Amino acid sequence: MKSGRWSKIRAICQLLIWVVFILIIIASRDTTDNTFFSYIPRISPLLGLSVSLTAKAVEFIFWPALIFLGLGLIFGRYFCGWICPMGSTIDAADKPLEKIGKKASHSSGVNKYRNYKYALLLILIILSLFGVQIAGIFDPLSLSIRAYGTVIFAYIDSLLKLIFNGLYYVPGLNIISEFIYSFLQNNFLEVNDIQFYNHIPVFLFFIFILFLSVKGRRFWCKSLCPLGALYALTAKISLLKRHVDTDKCTSCLACVNACRTNAIYSKGTETHEGECIKCFECLEACKFDAIKFNFYAPFTKKKKSSDKDAEKNSPENNITFTRKNLLWSAAVSVLAVPVFKRKPVFAKNHSRLIRPPGALDEQDFINKCIRCGQCMKVCPTNGLHPQLFEYGADGIFTPRLIPRIGWCEKNCNQCSSVCPSGALEKVPISKKETTVIGTAYILKDFCIPWSDFTDCLVCEEMCPTEKKAIIFKEQKLENKKGETVTVKLPYVLEDICIGCGICENKCPVKGEAAIQVHRPRNVSAGPYGA
Repeated sequence: MKSGRWSKIRAICQLLIWVVFILIIIASRDTTDNTFFSYIPRISPLLGLSVSLTAKAVEFIFWPALIFLGLGLIFGRYFCGWICPMGSTIDAADKPLEKIGKKASHSSGVNKYRNYKYALLLILIILSLFGVQIAGIFDPLSLSIRAYGTVIFAYIDSLLKLIFNGLYYVPGLNIISEFIYSFLQNNFLEVNDIQFYNHIPVFLFFIFILFLSVKGRRFWCKSLCPLGALYALTAKISLLKRHVDTDKCTSCLACVNACRTNAIYSKGTETHEGECIKCFECLEACKFDAIKFNFYAPFTKKKKSSDKDAEKNSPENNITFTRKNLLWSAAVSVLAVPVFKRKPVFAKNHSRLIRPPGALDEQDFINKCIRCGQCMKVCPTNGLHPQLFEYGADGIFTPRLIPRIGWCEKNCNQCSSVCPSGALEKVPISKKETTVIGTAYILKDFCIPWSDFTDCLVCEEMCPTEKKAIIFKEQKLENKKGETVTVKLPYVLEDICIGCGICENKCPVKGEAAIQVHRPRNVSAGPYGA
């Protein structure tokens, strides 16, 4: 590989893969079949490794990751430069953001933060061994789906609806705008308005990663990304490597300045293979045809001149993961375990923590959930939302049902269909009637019939079970005016209620609903619906 056209080919492939990723995110609005959606996170070896270590068993559901990792043994850290949607997003943001901060120096190829990604990878692995699985927070695939699906898409959806709603009242323009809006509504936008609880922390974390580029191009990728660290380890023994013809090289440093990840050093003649993402920009930058990429046997050592050997072994270029780095990473991991394992006393029974249907037992669910947010994105009622620290730090970004915003639709099983890790077991539509995720309780002080002695039939009418889980009992009571009235008082049949939350969602009481869904009392015995 010597042609500079490889850089353009890579850029086109990267763009096409990113477009496909976005189209898959958009296509998830169609609730007929989203099974393909679940395969995206499964190509991450980091998620597969972390979930397997936490579960103390090999999770074969992540078998696609082995294919991509195997390709890494051939092509090195290709995934970061060609496929990763987070990397594509960072590339798009790099140019404007790098101008904001101090432009990073490319003269030596040194990145003093390089080892941080290995430290983060090690911390995530050690935490997994201790039963704390939080790799999904940092994994770029999970992070991208969570950010695009629950934040970016939701923001764009709301913004476009606001714009076209405003254009509707503009004479003349509304003819064109309504045609465009109808097309967007039928093909791209959500039918209902979507908004996610705790969307701001998700957005800020995503923006923080992008703004790291003020420290230099691809700063997240070359310094912090744990998946990048995993691929960097395979790249050190990969077959495809960069080679420089020293007879042609003039040490102009064009390749060094073009490199996104500070992988080139020694005046352009040497390469940190673990940092090279195979973007091939050095090929395009070189005007002397001195660079090529060839396949070499693992551990093959190329001949170097003595002065280059000296530079190679200098402290600034020979950045290694030392024993001190190892000990610090291990210490941080051990100290972090009680932080993630400790839960507030008031949240001991998780009474308002309603998980999606098919969720495993709480601890098993947390261990397997990779925080990708796919279940939240496909929920047709916008009922699933990311949790933060309300019920413990180990549950951050895991899904919870907030019935006041959206209920669990009886004839929908999309959340369990798209779950990539098995944290949600597939629930057939035929079993949704008996899949219990919670139990409704009436707050009599707020309930209209109980507090105002006036009939209200909403909760009973909305109850979707074949045999109503909410019934009425007529009683004669004395109202606030001293009049005797006959009122239909609602009662919940706990043995029939499945906790779908539509009663709480549709309750006409302003603010906090007069009927609320709580975690079922027997949920600790096994998976939801068991």
